[in-house]
Amino acid sequence: MTPMSHQRRLRRLVLAVAALLLLAVLAGPAWGLSDREIDLRVQGITEMLRCPTCQGISVRDSEASFSQQIRAKVRRMVEEGQSDDDIKAYFVSRYGEWILRAPPAQGLGLVVWLAPLGALVLAGGLIGWRLYRSHQNPTERLHQEDKGSLTPDQRERIARDLQRFEEED
Repeated sequence: MTPMSHQRRLRRLVLAVAALLLLAVLAGPAWGLSDREIDLRVQGITEMLRCPTCQGISVRDSEASFSQQIRAKVRRMVEEGQSDDDIKAYFVSRYGEWILRAPPAQGLGLVVWLAPLGALVLAGGLIGWRLYRSHQNPTERLHQEDKGSLTPDQRERIARDLQRFEEED
């Protein structure tokens, strides 16, 4: 064997190993997944997507033919090794953010995420205020509520009645 043929064989071997490594890197994410893992990822992703033909049902739960096509597309994308975010981005680019069952927590979607929290804070504040008011001294509350509603004649009459009531005891 000549030194030149030995170098050629070594080069070919290195190129073959490099090609196999490159192929493993490109197709690797799907190779490492079992059928069960692929099924779980497909179920998780399709649960996040809204069925375009049904009202309020996920692609995972819908039996519409369109949802079946979406599930098949998601499966192929998972098997190709695409990430969950890439798959969601693909469907958002085709159908808009409407396809996502949960709006993103940004822009107007942030309002949707924060509205329930705001409602809870408001309800808690209202309940707290009502509890505070109910535990105040009742006579103090009456004086605060009625302070401006009685005329001077009515106040004088109430004072006389109270004085007569106290004298009777």
